[in-house]
Amino acid sequence: MKTALLLLLGLWLPGVFCQPLPIERNEQVAGSSVRTETAVKGDFTAMGARVVVDQPVSGDALLFGGTVDVRAPVGDDLRTAGGDVVVESSVGGDVMAAAGNLKLTNGAQVAGRAELAGGEVLVDGRVDGSLTVRARRLVLNGPVGGNVEASVETLELGPQARVGGGLRHASTTFTRDPAASVSGPIERVDRLFDRGPGRGGRHPMHDDGWPGMAGWWLLVPLSMGLLGVLALAGVILFVFSRFAGQAARRIETTPWHALGVGAALLVALPVLALLLFFTLLGIPLALVVMALYPPLLLLGWLIGALFVARWLASSASGNHPNGQSVPFGWMALAVIALLVAGAVPLLGPLLVTLTMAAGLGACVLEWRHRLAGRAEGAP
Repeated sequence: MKTALLLLLGLWLPGVFCQPLPIERNEQVAGSSVRTETAVKGDFTAMGARVVVDQPVSGDALLFGGTVDVRAPVGDDLRTAGGDVVVESSVGGDVMAAAGNLKLTNGAQVAGRAELAGGEVLVDGRVDGSLTVRARRLVLNGPVGGNVEASVETLELGPQARVGGGLRHASTTFTRDPAASVSGPIERVDRLFDRGPGRGGRHPMHDDGWPGMAGWWLLVPLSMGLLGVLALAGVILFVFSRFAGQAARRIETTPWHALGVGAALLVALPVLALLLFFTLLGIPLALVVMALYPPLLLLGWLIGALFVARWLASSASGNHPNGQSVPFGWMALAVIALLVAGAVPLLGPLLVTLTMAAGLGACVLEWRHRLAGRAEGAP
């Protein structure tokens, strides 16, 4: 956490002194339609209705969208989720992907392992490592260097399928082209990925795969750097000042209520996404919940920061702020103070979680209050 804080300050200080930022840096973008304009020298994080990677990415790629199309090489790991995901290029590390429709075309080359989940999964490309799939239907028509494990309803091996290891599956329908080859044993089992303590009882995607909520989910919003967080704080403060101010006041008036509602949401949303994910048919809705979760965490954290800013302003002046908002200087001070406090071992992560929970709960309470007001005012 100290390293992350130093990185944030390192991104902020050059901007203060009007010095250029380093050329080789990570990029984070969001919008209705997102695509890489130039080659990315670091990691690339993107979220949008449509995400297209058509320029090389040197590091990791973390992509969320209704449609995700990876057309250019990714130097390290690729993690992606969306309604439709297509990988058409080389990946230097592992691929971890979930989608309603997921394709690794014949142009895809995965240097590591591939862990895939979706409704329809098509693997025409090459996977040098192992392949793990959870889906309704899997069509494997390309070379896999290691073992294949598939928990699917329908499994099809095409004529170009070449499995270097064994094939372990839990399918109800299994078809194999005569030209397909499997070097190791082929074993059908009733169930996969829910074994006992011998294998940890965990899905492979949780084994050094998708990072836990306490790590990745919290670091993605803050990976924009301090300037990015301050810019978003300005948007909250000036563009959505009325709603944000009322939400922050709810933390002041009903702190325990806001904290309780927010804490329940922090736990309930991942559980809901997980339950929907394992129903297979609910995968698209689960992906929507997964995609919305990080922005909601950031929104809650910013509303919590606004509450702190109002408290700082009132403490300094001795008077409670009359308006819905506060000067941006107090908001910036609150953001920096929370980031510094978040670096404290043990207490820091707890403070970050409480801030997000209170802010998220306050947003829900304010939104519900406004809906109730509209319903009462309707004829």
